[in-house]
This record gives sequence, structure tokens and C-alpha cells, in this order.
Amino acid sequence: MPKNFTKNPGRLYMIDSLRGLAIVLMVVYHAFYNVRYIFGNPFGWTLRLYPVQQAACWLFILIGGFSSALSRSNLRRGLLVSACGLGLTAFTAVFLPSERIVWGVLSFLGAAMLLAHFAKPLLERVPAGWGLAASAALFVLTRDIQYGWLGFEGHWLAPLPAPLYETAWLFPFGFPGPGFWSADYFPLLPWLFLYACGFYCYQLCLRSETAGRVLQWRAPVLAALGRRSLPIYLLHQPVIFGVMWLVFPK
Repeated sequence: MPKNFTKNPGRLYMIDSLRGLAIVLMVVYHAFYNVRYIFGNPFGWTLRLYPVQQAACWLFILIGGFSSALSRSNLRRGLLVSACGLGLTAFTAVFLPSERIVWGVLSFLGAAMLLAHFAKPLLERVPAGWGLAASAALFVLTRDIQYGWLGFEGHWLAPLPAPLYETAWLFPFGFPGPGFWSADYFPLLPWLFLYACGFYCYQLCLRSETAGRVLQWRAPVLAALGRRSLPIYLLHQPVIFGVMWLVFPK
């Protein structure tokens, strides 16, 4: 590992490995989602998909925030990922309208990277511990904002004003309007707060040589997948569909 992690973090192989794990979970989720909802579940049994999907997305978003604190190219990365998100929206709208993706995880991550580019100096002024605690609390508070409530996973505290959900253009912020639907939906609220948790986790790690050693651990296969996460994300669904059309012709 680098002699001084706080000044020269070097390649953090554990982050690559965790991103690779997220990729594996995502592929598993989409494979079983397709089997269940698109190909009529020919196996006759089901997998609980929601925990798998959430684990993959939480990992992606936390790692995205962690990496944004380290990156010197959030603007370039944000533009690239945003363009990929727009391309995915266009592709699904044309070829898979029943499974169209409007403001999915790629669109969110691209927007979060762009915001990180401009907000990074301000975020770094906040003490890491306080920033992490506040971001985590705000994420829990706003987790179900898309459903019209403050609260976490169905444990609702207070309703939000109905007019927020009566327009067609506030969906990127977590307020989907009438008729809005997306197979994959990750608005800025609440997910930007989880992204910020990752950012402040990196700030905390900078204080610890032990964290530096832990972050050098890697699982070679997962790390290799993690370094290629974007092309895998873009290509895995066409590959899965192709295989399933051969195995389970409709």
C-alpha cells in the first residue's frame, strides 16, 4: 500500500471489488426480473428481488459518492454517465416501451457527479463525521419521498404537499407527476443523501492508515468486473435478453 494513505491513496482495490459485487448483484437481479415479469416465470418459483436490487443500487451509489471525493474528473465522468443514461432512456423508450427507464440509476449517478464537481469545495468544509451523520439522517427521512411521504421503507412520518406531485417536470427531484412510470427510478431525493454518505466515508478514511490498508484488499475477479462496470451495465441486459429469447421463446 502507499506509504502515506492520507497524501497518496493509490488504487483502492476494495472499491473496485465492491463495485464488481454490485455488478454481479445487478446482473442476478435483472436475470430473475426478466424471468419473472417478461418471460412468465417458467421455473415456477421466485426469488425475492427487492433486497437484491437495493443491495446493488446502494453499493453503486455509496461507491459513487466515495469515488467522487477522490476523483479529479467528476465533470467529465458526470457528462459521460449522463449521456449513457439518456441513451438508455431513448433505447428503452423505442425498443422496450413496457420497460422504459426514465431517470434511472445512470441518470442519477451522472447528475450526482456533476453536482459533486461544483459542490465539492463546499462539502469538504463540513466535518466528515457531521456530514455523514446528517446525510444518513436525511436519507432515512426522505427515502419514501417519491410516494408522497417523509419516512423510510413504508414507515411514514408525515405527508408532503400534493401540488409537488401534480407537475410533469419535478420527477428528477423525487416528485413524480401524474402518469409517470419508470422500470428503474432513482431521483435526486433521497439518493443524493446516500451519495453524500459515500463522500464523507472517504473523508473519514483519509484520517486512518488502517482504512488505507483495508481499502487495498481485493477480490481479483470482482475488482476486474468493477473496473469495467459501465460497459457491463450497458451491455448486460441485451445479453440476458438474447439468451432468454433462445431458452424461453415466447
